[in-house]
Amino acid sequence: MSSPSQSHQILLLGAGELGTAFVPHLSSLPNTHLTIGIRTVSKYQHLASSNVSLLSLDTSGPSIDLAEIFAAFDTVISCTGFGQPLGTITKLAKEILQAGRIRRRRGAGKLWFFPWQWGVEYDVTGDAEGLMPLFGEQLEVRKRLRTDAADSHVNWTIVSTGIFMSFLFEPFWGVVAKEEDGFTVRALRSWEHKVTVTDVQDIGKTLARIVAGDVDSQDRVLYVAGDTVSYAELADVVGRVTGQKVKREEWTIQHLKDELARDPEDVIKKYRVVFAGDGVWWDKEGTVNYRLGIPVIDVETYVRALFST
Repeated sequence: MSSPSQSHQILLLGAGELGTAFVPHLSSLPNTHLTIGIRTVSKYQHLASSNVSLLSLDTSGPSIDLAEIFAAFDTVISCTGFGQPLGTITKLAKEILQAGRIRRRRGAGKLWFFPWQWGVEYDVTGDAEGLMPLFGEQLEVRKRLRTDAADSHVNWTIVSTGIFMSFLFEPFWGVVAKEEDGFTVRALRSWEHKVTVTDVQDIGKTLARIVAGDVDSQDRVLYVAGDTVSYAELADVVGRVTGQKVKREEWTIQHLKDELARDPEDVIKKYRVVFAGDGVWWDKEGTVNYRLGIPVIDVETYVRALFST
């Protein structure tokens, strides 16, 4: 690596929407060198700089050398996303634990691990009654870290963010739909049900403060929220900001399950059922960004930028 040996060495796994958003915030931390592990280095040369290196790495491939690679870093942050084969995040956690043991044998400090848990409260959702095996795997990773990390010379931090702010407004999600004569806003479960959303840049800003040690974060679940809104509040915001007519449709749990029954392999319909359940929102006042006073984008600000003319 090109950075001084005494600098804090961070390995960022993945450079998708979230990983790329993390790069400027992590690389700007003092006395830090960031290495981005991606499959195809040539596609990401634009991310490299004096304190950002690129490493060819496939976490879903053969894992012979993964633990040795991870052991060379002080912190490993996983942003590999949901497009991994089932079992990949479990394998990754095992390799991290082995890397911690390697570091202990070498007399190095504990390895700090941020697993791919940038989403909902998997302790609550579980596998959503079998609908989401990957969610169930996320829960199993939490259990493994809670039971094995301390003996493996590993500290861990899980950051729950809700869904990405942009996802809430994607046409395929169907919750906010732009029509010719206005908007349709659909409530999952009920108008009182809520959802937590966070912009990826705000996740990056908050993560940098966590890594910098500005909050007690070791071996625990932390929460981030750009906003937490009910679907009624979401409809009100869309109407108020755009000044256009808003039609409201309530998609009850039964409606969502019936839709899924007609198309049981539709992943989006599975997600809608999950987000009509519990574990998908939390109060903003209990979040890291709120406690640290980090300015974040709320739903109204996002709607104003997205839809205002």
